[in-house]
Amino acid sequence: MRAPLALLLLSLAVAPFASVRAPAQEPAAKTDEEAEKKEPRAGIPVSNALVLTHCSRCHAQDERGHMTRISYQRKAPEGWSETVKRMIRLYEVKVTPAEAKAIVRYLSNEHGLARAEAERGLYESERRVHWSEAQHDEDFRQTCSVCHPLGRVLIQQRDPEEWQLLRATHVAYFPLSRGQMGGGPPPEDAERRARQAAAAAAGGEGAARRMGGGDRGDRILARLAEQQPLLTPDWEQWTIHRREVPLAGTWIAKAHEPGRGDGVGSVTLTRTNEDEYDVLWDLRFADGSSLARRGKGLLYAGYSWRGSSKEDGANGRTWREVMLLDAGWQRLSGRLFTGAYDELGIDVELHRVGEAPRVLLVANRHVTVPARGVVLDVRGAAFPEPLRAAEFHAGAGVTVSAVERVSATQARVTIDVAPDADCGLRTVSFGADPGHATIVLYDAIDYVRVSPMRGLARVGGAKLPPQLERFEAIAVHRGKDGKPYTADDLDLMAVPARWSLQEFAVRDDDDDLAFVGAIDPATGAFTPGLDGPNPARKWQANNVGDVFAVAEVQLDAPQRRAKDAPGEAPLEPTLRRTEFRARSHLLVTVPLWARWNSLEWEER
Repeated sequence: MRAPLALLLLSLAVAPFASVRAPAQEPAAKTDEEAEKKEPRAGIPVSNALVLTHCSRCHAQDERGHMTRISYQRKAPEGWSETVKRMIRLYEVKVTPAEAKAIVRYLSNEHGLARAEAERGLYESERRVHWSEAQHDEDFRQTCSVCHPLGRVLIQQRDPEEWQLLRATHVAYFPLSRGQMGGGPPPEDAERRARQAAAAAAGGEGAARRMGGGDRGDRILARLAEQQPLLTPDWEQWTIHRREVPLAGTWIAKAHEPGRGDGVGSVTLTRTNEDEYDVLWDLRFADGSSLARRGKGLLYAGYSWRGSSKEDGANGRTWREVMLLDAGWQRLSGRLFTGAYDELGIDVELHRVGEAPRVLLVANRHVTVPARGVVLDVRGAAFPEPLRAAEFHAGAGVTVSAVERVSATQARVTIDVAPDADCGLRTVSFGADPGHATIVLYDAIDYVRVSPMRGLARVGGAKLPPQLERFEAIAVHRGKDGKPYTADDLDLMAVPARWSLQEFAVRDDDDDLAFVGAIDPATGAFTPGLDGPNPARKWQANNVGDVFAVAEVQLDAPQRRAKDAPGEAPLEPTLRRTEFRARSHLLVTVPLWARWNSLEWEER
């Protein structure tokens, strides 16, 4: 689409709505004196030569250095990346891969997000397939999540006029969105419409109708303008105190990958330029496997890490990295992902190794009540030599009986757990550090659940790649209230399971089970069937459908002892072979034919 055609569509799409719900009496035209008193629109100046060179054809710059649209919004790196792609795709902006990366980097730094703002919609940046947005109100979901996750909205900040222009752009490009968010004002009327919408939202439905700002889109945009404004105290503080945040050094890492379980290890960051690092991953998992990767990464706006790393070996896959640095600059947490749909992922948490002695994490954190002689694999920083058991603490009912120093960052801590110790989370501390690493005390496994509870896969392999799904079985304790399936239940650990598929019947003679694909009985990894019509299926239908993923688990589980049971309390748990069964709904659907989230310059 050429730029003039796009602008024509924009004007045609929004012009008919200039008079929709117009106020009964238009305000009188402002005098020259009133116009002079009007405060200038706050914005962020643009000074980057590449942005000025490639964007000024369409985005005018005023005497303050503000550029239309660009100066009045802030976004996460993914948001600016999508913007640059759209400019290349629709308006034939000619940039090299190196220039595109530099533009995204500048905008993500100078027009980016503060930490709290980035955290709000981090799941969108992490490309998580499974998430819940049920906590948001129905109007917000109906307006925006029909087409994309709400996370895409949550990782941007705009001024009121720019939020209105965003709607106008949506209606121009996607006319059917008018039914979701209203028609929107013509661009030149966006400022007045923004004021009306804000007043309408504050004054209720009656005021909304009187002032012409009462459709659902107006209410949502007014709320976004209030809750996600262009300028915030957090962003202003970051701008004032901006500096390069040092990340170089060794970080202790813990990870979890479905089908592989928990892992621990280290990550080494080596500074190569301002906010740029070489990365070396070294993880060991509970199933005996290991992970070694090398890559590069950037830290945007002081908190947002984006990188990529590749497994060792000729056929190693490239994994993307999205992590967020905490406010104290001591912890990075997020997700590594790969796959045709970014569906294969590892949750990671990195802790900086400093000079002060402290506990960072406990690798094997699930301990029965009672227990005797359990050895915890404790990772931390600056463990002194000699190391004394009396310096470790884990709360009432837990006694540290011995300790072995393996290195300055690892110790083997032996504990005993009393029969009357309360179940739940315990913090493991060392010396003067209060600690934040935890262990979980439990006296029984009450049930097993399957994660994710609702799986999603896409057929593929012929024309388009498939989207895989991975399931795991999680042992669960009923929590302090003594009732299973309530909010205080504790997830304990991933447990081995025997996996199978079962028909999810939605009609007579349902045959989805025979066509949707297969699940690995040992790992829970599901591979969907081929895309396209299947001659072997009735009406040559696609290999889509609904099934259950079923986990059958056999465990030597501890048996809960009644509080009033007679006799002396045992010092070790009583184990009994117990069988559990759980299942999850799996939807196998069609491929995504339009993919806009990949360009060669994104590969680092």
